[in-house]
Amino acid sequence: MFNECYKFVLILKRLIKIADEVLEQIGAVYSNKRILIPSLSEANSLYQDGFGSMLEGNMLVLRPIEALYLTERERITVIDKDNRVKMTFQDILQRFSEEDWLLWTRYIVYRDLRSRGFVVREIPGDDIRFHVYERGSYGKKPPRYAVYTISEGISEPLDHLYGILASAEMENKILRIAVIDRRGEIVYYTLSEINFEKDLEEWKDL
Repeated sequence: MFNECYKFVLILKRLIKIADEVLEQIGAVYSNKRILIPSLSEANSLYQDGFGSMLEGNMLVLRPIEALYLTERERITVIDKDNRVKMTFQDILQRFSEEDWLLWTRYIVYRDLRSRGFVVREIPGDDIRFHVYERGSYGKKPPRYAVYTISEGISEPLDHLYGILASAEMENKILRIAVIDRRGEIVYYTLSEINFEKDLEEWKDL
């Protein structure tokens, strides 16, 4: 009898701990291919940290890449509105990768930059997918860096890179090229117009 009561107490404590962990997370809803934060206070909290965009009605909509990061960090819990089931990290990745096959590649870079303490904003539809703010400067100064991702083994035309560089420098941003190898490790390179033109001349002389 004692052992059964003891086991019951342990199970109860575990359930309370799980409930506390869930309650500490921000509630999010997957609806119509978007992930929304319906609570105004929680939406403002994430927005101040550089996540999402505010919609009419004081709701926050997260980019898929942001939802993945916040889910992996256990800051949000995403519920599918249709079936009322909690979505895992893999569920979210699979759902959005159906229309964006490069999502995982970009996520690796996004997660790495965020883990280094930078605020990162994704620019959809642009060659330069990430604008990166210096630590502590978000909301005070414009983004300092533009980050373009390249996967190892995929060719990248030089004229395309030059166009990306020109675009970054027109916006007064430092261009960083994030090269991802087959193991998912990232190396960052700084590209400037002077170095780019110098490298081109050296290649022509070979």
